[in-house]
Amino acid sequence: MSETPETFYRERVPAQFNRTLADQRQTAAENEAAARVLEEMEAVRASIVVEVVEGPVAVVDAPSLRVAYDIDRGEMRCVNAPARPPFLLLAHSRGDFENLRRECGDSLLGFLGGLAGLGDEMRLTSQRVRSLRELEGGIVFDRIGAGGFALHAHFGTESQRTTPRATIRLDESTYARLRAGELDPQDAFLAGDVELEGDEGLAIELALTALAPD
Repeated sequence: MSETPETFYRERVPAQFNRTLADQRQTAAENEAAARVLEEMEAVRASIVVEVVEGPVAVVDAPSLRVAYDIDRGEMRCVNAPARPPFLLLAHSRGDFENLRRECGDSLLGFLGGLAGLGDEMRLTSQRVRSLRELEGGIVFDRIGAGGFALHAHFGTESQRTTPRATIRLDESTYARLRAGELDPQDAFLAGDVELEGDEGLAIELALTALAPD
């Protein structure tokens, strides 16, 4: 039986997030640069919300699933209601869940890791949280073609589903090469393999935040 969005978001996502923190702590014990990143990760105190809707995502839809996360001292836990105004709200249709999970893995920020061409888990540091909060707007991450999905990401001090200001669109081949770290994100943007639609300034700010070193 395939995993449900309910189980995935309430159990697997926080487990993966905290596993990344544990791995960073282990690496930091013997590496000064990793220790600095760990300090930034443990400084995070923030909240995130995920919403899953039955059909295509629209501003007025009531979600069939809403999961909130609090992050304190870098550790994530699933909660009934966020302790702080969420700096990030992610929304997608239930029909896109399997494709999104396959492409982004167990990471809540897997789509940003793919966009940045990391080929690895993206660390959520205090600086990255500040940068994402300052974006103040919604962006659709649209992986087109077979097995594609649309993920709506809304950033800001009072994140909620609003009309997206921009769309970042790319196909299966481009996304796979970015995820594997085989394609430089800047080259992909310049070559037009990653399309920007709408508020290009907002999309570029998001890309720069994803590309910023930990």
